[in-house]
Amino acid sequence: MRLFRIAVLGLFLMLGGCQYVAVQSSQLSAAISVFSSDSNELLSSPWAVQYGGYSATMQALIADNSTVFINNSDVVYFDGWRISKVSGLSSFTPAWEIQDSGDERSFVVNGQIVATHQCAPWSTVVAEAGVRYEQQCVGKKAYANMILVNGLGQIIAIEQVVDSSLKVLKLRFNN
Repeated sequence: MRLFRIAVLGLFLMLGGCQYVAVQSSQLSAAISVFSSDSNELLSSPWAVQYGGYSATMQALIADNSTVFINNSDVVYFDGWRISKVSGLSSFTPAWEIQDSGDERSFVVNGQIVATHQCAPWSTVVAEAGVRYEQQCVGKKAYANMILVNGLGQIIAIEQVVDSSLKVLKLRFNN
């Protein structure tokens, strides 16, 4: 088990290659509690990722106060509020970065901004399954990003637009 974690961390370090600022948030704190190193639940219950017609399972790691979802060919960075970088998923070669500045969200490939969307602040909606955080954005058309937190304060779903096509990347915790 420990060897697997070391191997995955090594892969993360090789694929990482860039630094970014981590954002502290209550969602990130909840994610860290879900993915604590004492938990075997992480390895027995992977996350599912969907993007367009692509789907796969991913494992979650905590690195530099961010959550990194990873498998053999895909990497998704999540800073507690937004997916900040995507690589793989059969569409993201080279990797796409998502950068926020004020109410602007920019999608960056190889250091070049390929699209900029306007995003409102996150709002909270009490849902049957827990708390749903929503963010309204506008690119070519309007869309909403979403983070679902269960009654235990754990993130169980993330749905966000991560590129200029407006396709939604979905991450779901398989419990």
